[in-house]
Amino acid sequence: MFGKEHWLCDFEQTALCEGLLRFELVKFSNQRDLSLKKGGTTDIYVNLREARSRPEAIVYLSKLFASPFRRLKPHRFVEVPDAVSCLAGQLCVETGIPYITIREQEKQGRATKGKIIGNYCHDDTAIIFDDVITDGASKIVPYRTAQALGLKIPALVVLVDREQGWEKTFRESGVNPRVWSAMTLHRLRRHLVEEGELRRCDPALEAINPLVIALDGMPWSHVLPIVDELRTTGTILKVNDLLFKEGFEFIRELSVYGRVMADLKLHDIPNTVANTCVELAQYEPWAVTVHGSGSKEMIEAAVNALRATSTKVFAVTVLTSFSEKTCEDVYHRKPWDQVKTLAEIAHEAGAHGLVCSPEEVEGLRKLYPDMLLVTPGVRSEGVARDDQARAATPRVAMERGANYLVMGRQIIKSLSPVAEVNRLLREELGVSL
Repeated sequence: MFGKEHWLCDFEQTALCEGLLRFELVKFSNQRDLSLKKGGTTDIYVNLREARSRPEAIVYLSKLFASPFRRLKPHRFVEVPDAVSCLAGQLCVETGIPYITIREQEKQGRATKGKIIGNYCHDDTAIIFDDVITDGASKIVPYRTAQALGLKIPALVVLVDREQGWEKTFRESGVNPRVWSAMTLHRLRRHLVEEGELRRCDPALEAINPLVIALDGMPWSHVLPIVDELRTTGTILKVNDLLFKEGFEFIRELSVYGRVMADLKLHDIPNTVANTCVELAQYEPWAVTVHGSGSKEMIEAAVNALRATSTKVFAVTVLTSFSEKTCEDVYHRKPWDQVKTLAEIAHEAGAHGLVCSPEEVEGLRKLYPDMLLVTPGVRSEGVARDDQARAATPRVAMERGANYLVMGRQIIKSLSPVAEVNRLLREELGVSL
């Protein structure tokens, strides 16, 4: 998943997560306020340097790193002393592979070479290893130094990939080492959340936040840093194309960061929709969408397949991209007439809610006071409507009776998605945070 290869399988990654916690090599915070060396904050900090206080941790980690080392069969490995130097000696003993140390700055006044410690031969293969990789900047100097020594570097082996843009950094710097990690920081975060060690979000925030963030048209590498920060705001995360690309199991991954709306807009014969919803049920998304035009029987099939879960079924009425002319071309009716018809079908079928434009919210709220209304086509005053033909501001949509507001580009493309979410809640919706 996510297009990356790791030197531990999922089962082994779970054991690694448990090991890091057991040896107290991980710090985590629900407030996401742990400081990073290069600025910013995070919710999880992996620090293998603390293994110095736990000899059994050094043995444990050395046995782990020994696996990729033996598989790559290098002549030697490269230690970066500012990183995991407490492991190098034990790892040398564990694997029988000699190592060299590359200092970032050469020490003066020494009888021996100050920057390189240890023997090596030209054309030796060597592995650079480290505890984590973030943006990759700290790996460039040792990689280039090793190359200048005539060493061949088949891989840079790390325990945790924080997925913070090292590919871009390497590309822009003109270096191309292969990075081979045991697991990602996301995998550790998922473990902490699923085990109840780390809270996904404050439940009180989730209860008062009506914003649904559309994560459309982006790969996971772009989505992850956005949802990582948004996790503390309690927003709902709406996905469509990523589910088709990654598969339904992606819901489990995304649920680490918030409630997931599987916006599949299912529209098929009842049996096929039921089969799809049975598959969805094991991941229990917050909601799934179906087309209201699929018939009462089709919507009932979705509701029944998900009945044992907490997943809500929302019926899509008329797409917000439809203008009045488009609606008449497709349905031979005006939008409101078609919306009323589809809403009645969905209500009779037992759907939990409806997806409609802001223009129909007020009328539907009067007809169906107990149904949840999800409203796309929401933009702040002055923000381009893009492909939304029937739209309104967040305040207007909520005043008309919407329960949830779907917003995408306005938040995703802002300088700070978290700041924009908080601004919307405070200034436009009057929500006290």
